[in-house]
Amino acid sequence: MWTKRNAARGVLAAAALAAAGLVSAQDQGRDVERFTATTVSMTPAGIELRIDVREWSDEAGRSAVVDALSAEDVASALRELPTLGYVWRSDSGVGYSVKYAHRVATPEGERITFVTDKRLGAYDFKQWMADGMSAGSELDYSVIALDLGDDGSGEGTLSLAAEVKLDRESSLVVLEAAEDAPRLLTNAQLEPTPYWAKGS
Repeated sequence: MWTKRNAARGVLAAAALAAAGLVSAQDQGRDVERFTATTVSMTPAGIELRIDVREWSDEAGRSAVVDALSAEDVASALRELPTLGYVWRSDSGVGYSVKYAHRVATPEGERITFVTDKRLGAYDFKQWMADGMSAGSELDYSVIALDLGDDGSGEGTLSLAAEVKLDRESSLVVLEAAEDAPRLLTNAQLEPTPYWAKGS
């Protein structure tokens, strides 16, 4: 039987999930920009990633992330930084906190880079891996790079198949992939803002 006590428990549970980073930014009533992409040439393939960004990194924030990725305990250092959004996968309700969100113009459109607090797939029984590549050393985090054209669509890659470079002078996190490295994200795009979320 549904009682006021059960309702109160439901509210408390939702609050706990939000505090744990398991409720999306949109569900918390915040304005977000949403990007989506589908995994390809890797295990698991065909998984849609949804990236909800409620805030973009300023120079100080980017510098803090660069410092955190150079720390002895990267996981702890990232955990202390503000959460700017979340990465979700289509078949799971568990999200990954975004600690770095940066976009820069390119001749074709823009490149967007995200750093998550944990390695994508950290909650999975089977490790995520790019096709034709060895597991290599496991990072405590993941870097996602999306290359979008002027129409807001494109492709991308993950730190599974690219090297993470830290540019301290410009306070940037950069993914550098070899020419023969597979692109791990397809159908990348910036989702249109829903009509109900647009300002008047």
